[in-house]
Amino acid sequence: MSQLVGFFIYDEFQTVDLAGPLDVFATVNDLLSKEVYKLVTLASDMTPIRAESGLKTLADDTLINCQTLDVLVIIGGRGCQSVIKDQAVMTQLRRLAQGAQRIVSICTGAFIVAALWPQRALTLATHWGFTQRLAAQFPCVEVVSDKLFVQSDEVYSSGGLTAGIDLALSLIAKDHGAAMAQRVAQYMVMYVRRSGDQRQYSSLLNAQQTLSQRFQSAIEFVQDNIDKPLSVEILAEQVALSPRHFQRVFTDKMGISPMRFVQNLRLEKAKGLLCTSEHSIAHISVLTGFGSPPLLTRKFTQAYGVTPTQYRENFTAEVNE
Repeated sequence: MSQLVGFFIYDEFQTVDLAGPLDVFATVNDLLSKEVYKLVTLASDMTPIRAESGLKTLADDTLINCQTLDVLVIIGGRGCQSVIKDQAVMTQLRRLAQGAQRIVSICTGAFIVAALWPQRALTLATHWGFTQRLAAQFPCVEVVSDKLFVQSDEVYSSGGLTAGIDLALSLIAKDHGAAMAQRVAQYMVMYVRRSGDQRQYSSLLNAQQTLSQRFQSAIEFVQDNIDKPLSVEILAEQVALSPRHFQRVFTDKMGISPMRFVQNLRLEKAKGLLCTSEHSIAHISVLTGFGSPPLLTRKFTQAYGVTPTQYRENFTAEVNE
């Protein structure tokens, strides 16, 4: 039996908040070759909706015409405060929420969810830039800033933007198992569940934002040769600098040495492989350039407090919760 999933959109909604989770559910339908999730977009009326990005779209139906939903997904965006002020819209949303098995908020959609039940002691996540405002606007809400997503009874909420995809994958795992969530993640070319919280940036992203274009060739070289022996001398050669000068500039810009950066990238790749593949620890140690399981295990444990095997077991348990 299919679940009816309604995505509430409004003027100045965030496009990624809608498209990311919507595509996750739609991919399950494609992979199973049947409509296990009936997906509809909902709005207050049938006039064109304009997203923050300027994209215009039409909803499939109106809130008042929708009689019941299994899952109500409330999208985030700059327009969320205007929604809260519209009592007619809030009344319809509250009606649908009361009959739904799950209420899901993406990013700043948490403000709308909190406004549905302002006296309810919910635990909610939202974009890290809006946590203080959410807590101040709704004192009964416990705001979580160190998680990609959280559950509070039948209410599920995610942090900013792409964290909605992580939450959708978690719901897929609950409904259809970890293997299906993994298939969807692989199809979408992403991890089935990212580790850490929404305030953390990967070493690679930090490098892309911090280093000059000249140094990008060295970063690309590391990515392409992560399984091979690497040294400061080899990396310095990619940007035609002396090893000493390369080490000094890189450390000054990044706050860590080049070889610590390489190690961090190797560890991040190891985490991804532990979550999205069935490779042995020995094979992962080769693919990530550590060369031997003992070295991978030692560095991984120092960085994350658990062994690679424990990390994989914990990850599998979380997905199956």
